[in-house]
Amino acid sequence: MAGTAPGGSIAVLKHLHEYLDHHFRTLHEHRQALQPAAPVFTLEHDLNGDDLELLSSAVGGALAEGFDIRHRAQWLPFIVHAAEIGYLYTGDEYWPLFAQKTPGWDCGPQWKINSNRALIKRWFKQFAAEYGGIEPEGAFATNFNIIAWPITHAIMPVDLQRQMAQLLSEARAVLTSEMLDDPNILGACLAARTSRYSDRFQKLCYNQSLLGHIAAALLSGDDEGSPYLVKSTLVRLVADLTKENESRTWLAQARRSAHSVRSRGFLPTSTTQRTAQRDQPLSTVTNPKLLLRQENDGWHLHLELPDLSALQTENNQVVEELRKRRPKIEGRRQPLPRGALLYPGRKPLPTWPRPEIPIIQLEQGLTEVNELIARRCTITQGPWWVFRKQPGGLATEVKGRFIRPGREYILVGRAGSKPPTLLWVTEASVLTDGVHAFDVTTPPVISEEEIIQLATAGLSVVSDVSIQPVGLTPAYWDGEGSVECLAGEPVMLEVRSAQATEKCSVRVNGGIPFLLEWPTGSQQLTFALEDLAVGAHEVHVALLTAGTGMPFTSGSLSVTIRDPHPNLEAATAGTGIRLFATPARPKLTEIWDGRASLSVNGPTAMKAQLTIVLRDDNGRELVRHQNGISLPFSDDAWKRLVAQEFRTGKWSNAYNKAESCEVSVSRSGTGFAFLTCERGFHPLRWVLTKQRNGEYEAYLIDRTDGADTEVLLFPVENPLNGEQRDAGRPVAAPVNGGMIRATSGNVTAAIILPPDPNRLRQNPSNRPIVHYADNSLPEVQRLIFGHHHWSDADLSADPFSHRQQQLVLDTITTALVSLIAGTRWAHLEQKRARLNSHAQTGMLDEMEKLVGAATAQRAVARHIASRLWQWVDSPLALREGFKDAIDAISVNSGFDDSRTAAKFLLLLASRPGSLAACDEAELDMMLRYVMSSPVLIRAARFAVLGTEDIREEPEQPSIRGDQ
Repeated sequence: MAGTAPGGSIAVLKHLHEYLDHHFRTLHEHRQALQPAAPVFTLEHDLNGDDLELLSSAVGGALAEGFDIRHRAQWLPFIVHAAEIGYLYTGDEYWPLFAQKTPGWDCGPQWKINSNRALIKRWFKQFAAEYGGIEPEGAFATNFNIIAWPITHAIMPVDLQRQMAQLLSEARAVLTSEMLDDPNILGACLAARTSRYSDRFQKLCYNQSLLGHIAAALLSGDDEGSPYLVKSTLVRLVADLTKENESRTWLAQARRSAHSVRSRGFLPTSTTQRTAQRDQPLSTVTNPKLLLRQENDGWHLHLELPDLSALQTENNQVVEELRKRRPKIEGRRQPLPRGALLYPGRKPLPTWPRPEIPIIQLEQGLTEVNELIARRCTITQGPWWVFRKQPGGLATEVKGRFIRPGREYILVGRAGSKPPTLLWVTEASVLTDGVHAFDVTTPPVISEEEIIQLATAGLSVVSDVSIQPVGLTPAYWDGEGSVECLAGEPVMLEVRSAQATEKCSVRVNGGIPFLLEWPTGSQQLTFALEDLAVGAHEVHVALLTAGTGMPFTSGSLSVTIRDPHPNLEAATAGTGIRLFATPARPKLTEIWDGRASLSVNGPTAMKAQLTIVLRDDNGRELVRHQNGISLPFSDDAWKRLVAQEFRTGKWSNAYNKAESCEVSVSRSGTGFAFLTCERGFHPLRWVLTKQRNGEYEAYLIDRTDGADTEVLLFPVENPLNGEQRDAGRPVAAPVNGGMIRATSGNVTAAIILPPDPNRLRQNPSNRPIVHYADNSLPEVQRLIFGHHHWSDADLSADPFSHRQQQLVLDTITTALVSLIAGTRWAHLEQKRARLNSHAQTGMLDEMEKLVGAATAQRAVARHIASRLWQWVDSPLALREGFKDAIDAISVNSGFDDSRTAAKFLLLLASRPGSLAACDEAELDMMLRYVMSSPVLIRAARFAVLGTEDIREEPEQPSIRGDQ
């Protein structure tokens, strides 16, 4: 197309528009003919370098000439230009980059600039309608509703291509011909594997259709074309992607695997069969496993948790919900720590799970995510369970509930169920509530009468033929009818039979059987299934009678192919050192401000090296810290390290520039564990800069489309009243510090601004003031959400910001309690705030008297006072003890049970902002209970303040705890 006739920008734009119109319409027709139909990307313009320069000049010329209706009629060059800029996008603000590459774009009033941005989006939507263009989807499209269009049409920005190559390489073992033929299936598979990749790459991959089409094109061979990308665009992507040696190796590995899959084909699996597998309640990779372990002369139930990040394929909120929500396990009273389901492992169950309750749910999790987990995470329902005894005091569940002669089992049934009345079925000790257990030692020969007795418990006997794995050790084998293998490895199976035969029929998932010759004179036959797709499969074998070819005996094996995708567990398992984080995969901000904690497991008393590195957005090292630690390294030890090291000057300066934090633990000859914590790719982000005079300014990085971003500044002295600020200009930190909060639609970003330390020393008594009005539900809610906004804001690197944040949070909590508890208690809170910590301890008696005047209320206060010392160092002891204290008064206030009341009241009296995440109707209901019976909040506040004051006292008297 080079050599177009001159004639100003209008003529060039018109010529380019006509060429692009014909090109994209032809491409759209070809893509529509595919099964399934494929989208068109604007980056597939097929222009060479000279033509692109001409296009860019014409776009710039149009802006210089006024960008009027004549220019806008030729709109295709403009969105090609926008997509080319999206290809260069590195995660910073898109529009400043656009303005840099497009002189004149950001001239004029803001309303005009916003109008031009909206015009770009409108043109991309028109492109989707007329030319079958891809449409943005997922979290990225939700948060960046304009720039998502050019970035999506840029296919894969340069800075994300390395991660794309790595993802394809890691997924090569699970590729199937079905995936390579259907980009939507391929995209869903790859998206489920991105949980440990960068936050921005994950957001891009939420658009599974986009991911699948890019992957399918990249997995074509070097000399092959792809129906999903024009050749010039594919060559460009591959060339950029393979500039780095490691990326080149990753892509080559993935392409070789894809070529191998296309060459040999995979076992056919019909859509009907796939649906049946997907809906099976058992034998799926996300099902937890029941195990029995012999402990203290009895059997104890354990649940082996799966890695549920695989469910990301079906709902892109799964990983984030798993990361930040606590899992509730049926059979356990206390929830597990946040992120526990991203660390597969075994957990003991004191009580046998009830069949009507989902085995795993997330506390306050999204309804759709919990429903998905309930469907995909199931256990056998009983009322009987069979476990085969293994060496080392372990028993694994036999899900088919069948047994074989001459073996040992444990039979477990719900309490009250009747076991088979057989001499070799004897009572056993089980340490889990709700069931009874029996030892089953099967004889070499089981009679017909005994088989009938076993059937009363749903047990069947298999004796004539067996099928089991051989060769490579499987990922899991229950010893009977269920085996798990990793994708990419052949499934080696052996069929055994004492009866002679000539042929064996093998059928997979009810498909067409294939016949194998039985070795003459042998009692076993070995064969391999090489191409089973990820998921559950039923392998059925039948031995055929010589001559007639009729089956005379048969058996089956449940084979689950697991995706061997790397996760945090894989990154830390298999060595002597394991690194855990709570929540799992924490953000850099959570590490910095103490909302996340780390711990390290390893050989007791062994010394190891802990290394912490902060890096900027280009991966450059900003600061490094190395520290010798002793294993195991606890959460408390981590918190002490953070307090000692992260508040120093070099860390403070580096943190404001940092985009990621790397934590590693190593010991030569023992192992290595590694964790990366990103700041995260957010639509809005505050950056704090320190001026020469020591004062701070906050600058907003706004990756949204900027039209409706609102900025409010909340000074420390008046923390609930926001002052309007210009979103486009730096905001100076107030003298006493504050919180600055930006909001755009449903997206928010807030940071605590540090005070000027010199002025703070000159006027240390300038404390926050929180005004509250009448004792009403809306007023209480206002304080709860005000507390939540301050506690949820990011901390700056300056250590004084944490001090000011805590000062505000304490003041809001005091105001909320005072509002509900009444005037006398409010006076006590004011008096306490004026005293030092030693004098505050002397107010315990006064607090006890003010809890309540009625006999039952005084009894509650005495109960709390007599046990404060026992609760000082244990939040669990405080919660359980407080529950006992309010038993007599909580039910009369409306609460269903005292445990729920205790948990709610202690949070309300100490961290009210944490209640903002509760269900709105439930929160309102419980607040009304408390407001109608204020003795509850006074009792909770007494328990909270009492334990705090005693904890801070230098020396604790030994008498009080015995009263």
